[in-house]
Amino acid sequence: MPEHSTPFAPRPRGLTGRGLSRRGLLRAALGAAALAPLAACSVPGARKHVPTGKAEIAAAVSDFWTGKKKSGQLDFVNYTQYIDVDPVDQSRHPTLDAFTRRSGIEVTYNELIDDSASWFGKIQPEFASGQGIGYDLMVVGGDSYLTKYIELGYLAPLDHSRLPHFAKYGGAAFKNSSFDRGNVYTVPWQSGMTGIGYDPAQVGRKITSWQDLLDPRLRGKVGMWNDAVQMGNIALLAVGVDPETSTHADWRKAAAWLRKQRDAGMVRSYSTATYQSSLQRGDLAASLVYSGDVFQANRSGSELEFVIPEEGGLLWTDNLCIPSTAAHPVDALTYMDYAYRPEVAAEISETVQFVCPVPAAQRVVARDAAAATGKRHTVLDALSTSPLVFPTEADKAKLRHLRVLDQEEEKQWNALFEPIYQA
Repeated sequence: MPEHSTPFAPRPRGLTGRGLSRRGLLRAALGAAALAPLAACSVPGARKHVPTGKAEIAAAVSDFWTGKKKSGQLDFVNYTQYIDVDPVDQSRHPTLDAFTRRSGIEVTYNELIDDSASWFGKIQPEFASGQGIGYDLMVVGGDSYLTKYIELGYLAPLDHSRLPHFAKYGGAAFKNSSFDRGNVYTVPWQSGMTGIGYDPAQVGRKITSWQDLLDPRLRGKVGMWNDAVQMGNIALLAVGVDPETSTHADWRKAAAWLRKQRDAGMVRSYSTATYQSSLQRGDLAASLVYSGDVFQANRSGSELEFVIPEEGGLLWTDNLCIPSTAAHPVDALTYMDYAYRPEVAAEISETVQFVCPVPAAQRVVARDAAAATGKRHTVLDALSTSPLVFPTEADKAKLRHLRVLDQEEEKQWNALFEPIYQA
């Protein structure tokens, strides 16, 4: 890959001149989204039959794709700072330019998505009226809103015969997620892990378990989140339950674990927005964290540790989806497959530094690091060897997916978990 194609240092996270990055938005907006379940619950439009079984899915794919052809145009909408950039001209994205040269498809790229709730609210009226939303490809988080897109028939079923690179290079851990079995509607764009981040100098020992966040020696020094989705799911892990198969009784047990932690005075703050800076300042000794935030903090001089606890951690994904109203769906599907070429996935990862869903990209990043010098060599070498970007097989074996909630379950879930951090 060309020497100029990646920046010489990690791009800044948080508030920048171009707005919040995807990681900053995850921290700032997930809690708020969890508190507002949701405008989408009362949206107009009937739920549609979701195809199940190979025959039904094959029929849906054939119905949608028969007769559709490449147009030479792709309209792609994404979160801010969530793709590779040219370090000299931040408005340019080298992998998109290379895609156009390879395919002849011109790409109009926009960074307009702030969070799941506001984006759904913006485009839902067009979907409901059967109009196009103006985009052929969009990034959607693997949360309750994605379930709503699927149930309302807003996403096109994917023709996997045109996704050979996804089939060959997509990591097994990133396929067949709980929110889209068989990747009927989605392929991962970028991913991340939720676990425990801690300061070894303050803790004085290795943290290995969610139960360590009940250790009296850490009283008043633990950070948790004002996010019912993540809090509920990690508490399920803490009580020995796989979130995907959890029952209402399990949820009550998990909520009791969180109340025990709160009532013991363990938690200094419940915040998705400030935990990283609080860890770096030493206000927190340990916290619920996204893996990428620890990677970024350590690249800035901190000496934090990230651990997937022995009971398991969470794997989340943001996903590429094709709206059912897309004007240029073949072009969108062509790009989906292109993004799974290892050299392309590597170039994107070298900028965004999230967990890469293409394990073979690690070798490409290592190759680029060996060919680079100075700061760029340092950054890429750290990236290529980091389990926070390329998890080990042992780490991936401990990762679990979020519990998928239907509308009624979501109300019950929030009634259990929201009061814990709102009290």
